[in-house]
Amino acid sequence: MQYSKLTTLFLVSMIALSACGGSSGDKADRVIDSDGDGVEDSLDAFPNDSSETKDSDNDGVGDNADAFPNDETETVDSDSDGVGDNSDAYPQDPNESADTDKDTVADNTDAFPNDPTEWLDSDGDGTGNNSDILPFNADYQTSEQICTPVGETVNFEALLLVNCETLSSYNLFSDSTNPTADVNGGKSLKYELSMPLFTDYATKYRFVVLPENSTAVYSDKEVMDMPVGTVLIKTFSLPMDTSIRGYENETLLETRLLIHRQDGWTALPYQWNSEQTEALYVPAGNSFQTSVTHNSETLSFKYVIPNQTNCKECHQKLEVDGNGNAVAGSGTFAPIGPKARFLNFSMTFDGEDKNQLVKWQEKEMLTELPDSLDDVYLVPSFKDSDKDNLGSMDVSSLNELARGYLDINCAHCHRPIGSANNYGMYLEYDRELTGDLGICKTPIAPPGDSNIERKYNNAIVDIWPGDAENSFLYERLSTDGALKMPKIGRSLVHGEGSELIKLWINSLDDEPYNLGCE
Repeated sequence: MQYSKLTTLFLVSMIALSACGGSSGDKADRVIDSDGDGVEDSLDAFPNDSSETKDSDNDGVGDNADAFPNDETETVDSDSDGVGDNSDAYPQDPNESADTDKDTVADNTDAFPNDPTEWLDSDGDGTGNNSDILPFNADYQTSEQICTPVGETVNFEALLLVNCETLSSYNLFSDSTNPTADVNGGKSLKYELSMPLFTDYATKYRFVVLPENSTAVYSDKEVMDMPVGTVLIKTFSLPMDTSIRGYENETLLETRLLIHRQDGWTALPYQWNSEQTEALYVPAGNSFQTSVTHNSETLSFKYVIPNQTNCKECHQKLEVDGNGNAVAGSGTFAPIGPKARFLNFSMTFDGEDKNQLVKWQEKEMLTELPDSLDDVYLVPSFKDSDKDNLGSMDVSSLNELARGYLDINCAHCHRPIGSANNYGMYLEYDRELTGDLGICKTPIAPPGDSNIERKYNNAIVDIWPGDAENSFLYERLSTDGALKMPKIGRSLVHGEGSELIKLWINSLDDEPYNLGCE
């Protein structure tokens, strides 16, 4: 029995050893292919992916899926243009792959692929549209050529395209040294405003010039809708004494052009030289000391020619949304003066008295004029010499005069679509006598150096009916310091205008208004 046990153990051990040792050679010869793609794992770059076996560029993407199997920087070509997405500036556009000058216009589309300032050459003359004075005319001209007038016609081409260095380049007047008379152009007229803006007692000479075969369209309240190519001309001339005016007795200071170009209105300021022979373009504006005698008093002051940015502050007109509310940041440049309510009166044209609006219509410069001008409101005229009559004026006439003065001098900014709309004080001629007009209204962020002592609800107010001396509006109109208003356009106080506003405010607590803050 013992022998049999030993024999059995021996046989079992031999069988076990035979099983272990006998299979070792077969296992070493077995091929492992985990993904079953026919490539053993040791040779397969992707042993668990049956669709891939190689990664020639070692970028982690198999050669079959890699659009660029030998380029480790590229794997995809989304638009199949042969340029990898990483290098392709336009990976979704098979027609484009580069933007060499980084101007966001692709090289194949860019007429100037190495110039970031140009990409179009509409007329094919080799000069990019941004630099080309005439981008749609292959007969390229320099600014100097365009600014050289020909004959006696208005140089409309220059007006539309170039900010010429000299005023005479536009050929606006028959005598280029006299911008106060004889304007050129078949559709040109001198015009005046019944209530002009005040500018340091300077005389202003205004003209409107329209291109041939064009016309303006009448507007009830806003400036006439004027065609592209229109230029509004305003020359500022300072007399030695305001009692003796006229070109022969004045010094030309500046001429401002408002030009309606293809992309909107633009303002060009020109300063007259000391010889009074030419006006030079001053886009940055200028200022200089001068003086004027007014009512036997010599007033010395700094005359300021506004720069083009200054012009935008007053000449800004905001767009409105569907609810009639102004859209912030939507301002477009627009003229101020030539509105129907300032033009609806007669002046002399070639020895004949004629209503200005009618004259514009007769010269085919204005369409859609109402049949009856009796329905067109006229802001009454106010001249400095009218100051002596203010004290005897009835309150209704005084109110009309004051409201017209505020309308032309202030309301272009102080209205819902003006640049000062956020102050909440609106000074249009037809606004009701309420808080919107400034009655008992606290001004927003008033300057700290106001001298007003009387307060309403612990604050000063814009207009205190019956008390001009404690009205912020009057204080600003009657000073030439930091508080002055308007901020741009004057250095001197308009004594006559501020007196008008003073008397008007002082009348508001009496019949028929009976307004008050307490």
